[in-house]
This record gives sequence, structure tokens and C-alpha cells, in this order.
Amino acid sequence: MAGRIVVTGAAGFLGSWTVKRLVEDGWQVTAFDRADAGKLRRIAGDAVADAVAWHQGDIADGEAVGRVVREAAPEVVCHMAAVLIPVCRAEPARAAAIDVIGHINAFEAAADAGCRHVIYASSASATARTKDGTLATVYGTFKHWNEEFAATRLIDRGIASVGLRPAIVYGPGREAGATSFVNNAIADAVAGRPHVLTTRWMHRVEYVEEIAEAFVRCCAARIKGAHACDITTVQSDEAHFMAALARVLPQAQVTIDGEAGFREIGKADTARLAALIGPLRSVGLDEGIARTVEGMRHAA
Repeated sequence: MAGRIVVTGAAGFLGSWTVKRLVEDGWQVTAFDRADAGKLRRIAGDAVADAVAWHQGDIADGEAVGRVVREAAPEVVCHMAAVLIPVCRAEPARAAAIDVIGHINAFEAAADAGCRHVIYASSASATARTKDGTLATVYGTFKHWNEEFAATRLIDRGIASVGLRPAIVYGPGREAGATSFVNNAIADAVAGRPHVLTTRWMHRVEYVEEIAEAFVRCCAARIKGAHACDITTVQSDEAHFMAALARVLPQAQVTIDGEAGFREIGKADTARLAALIGPLRSVGLDEGIARTVEGMRHAA
């Protein structure tokens, strides 16, 4: 069910793919981001970018966020503005202004405008803990707090929500972040360059269109309550990835040299998300890599 929607963080990698799908599904999209629509234009094309009402501003500025949401009068706010693991680690106070205060601003603006619900980007980092039970990253502590705030704000203000937890997301347009190593390897393989992976993993590796679809389907659903949901369950490691890449690009020269990595402790559960939006559709590594290769070649 399409309608009016405000998307924060629309200039980012996942934000751009989500806006692309929203426009294609008939939504009237108002975007809010400190950056311009350049990445969206590269990913989705001119027709999609031109269909979006674009507003540049700071998600930490509550008055600016409130004004854009109030004037757009959306049924739904899709909140995706954030800075990622490296910035949160290096500059936690600056990052908190975006990842925590920005989250509050998006919820308050949505509640003030009488929105149906908020869909927001949490992260697998919100549940990623070390062996002693500590949250593994500053970014994860922010995202965990965001989930708790959303649940509390349902009680305080009656605003329903779904927080989705992307994990290691890859696809055309991914350029930054602590988990961009999958994209970096594919990009070098497409360019015919050798690549050495310095990160090992056993985690959920998710193709971007699969994740964007989950966000869009949540936007269209009738949500009651406050939920935080994993999006996929299948885990793979660097060996699975290199084998799939070799099947798609037999000439790929990717090796591994390093021990540091991402390990997911515990299993993800998608039952709650499926209950909200129906059966989930997955994209396997071979298909996701093939789509990424095609997108990179098209953009070259």
C-alpha cells in the first residue's frame, strides 16, 4: 500500500536502494539527508531521483526534521540516517548526535505528525556481543538503545515501529563502512585486479535489494506494536564467498590473509518479521554477486 513517506538517510547506500524501490512501488517520497541525491541518481537513475522531493539538512537538528515531516504529512517515516562503525568508534560523541539524537528526532517528528508508524535501520550490531556478554561496538550500543527507545516511545506516544537489523550488506554502490570488504573484493575482481581479504567472517551476508525489499514491505504493512527484527538467517564465511565469486567470475584473484573478523554469536530469527510482512524472499550469494557484478559493470 503506497502513500506519502519521508526517508531520512536517503543519500546512503541502503537508503538509495530503498528509495529506488519505494518510488518504483508508487510511493510519494520526501528525502532528508545532509548529502545531495548524487548516489541515488547513480544507483536508481534520473527518473527515480527526479521523482523525489529532496531536502538537505542535519538529522541532529530537531526543528529541521520536524519541519520537513510536518510539511510532507507522510503516513510513514523510514529512518535510515546514521554513521557507521568506524565513525562511532573514533568519534562517539559526534556519532551519537546522529545515531541517537537523530533517532529521537525522527520518532518525535513522526509522532507529532500523526504518522502510522516508523520503520528504522537498526543493525545486527545491536545484538552482537563478545564472549563476556558485552556489546561489541559503540555503533551496536547506539542501535541497541534505539530499539529500546522505540519500544518505550510506543508506550509514551503510541507510535508503532519496526527496527530492521541488516548485517553484512553488499551490492552496487557500497563504498564505506566496516563491512564493505565484500564489495571491495568484488570490485577488484570486476576490474581484473588481485585482492587480498584481511577480514574473516561467519555471519549473514545480505544482498542490498533483498534488504531494501524488507524495508519497503514494512513501510507498506499495517504495523502494531514495536518490533526489532533480523532479516536473514543463513550464515556464510569467506570460503563460501570466494567460491561463489569464482563461479560468477572465474578469473577472480581473491585470497585471504588475516585472522581478524566478524563472528555472529547466536542465531538470527526471522519469525517476527515474517509474521509482520509474510514470507521472506532470499537472494543467495551466487545471485547477489552476479547482480553486483552486473551493476558495477553498468556503472563503469
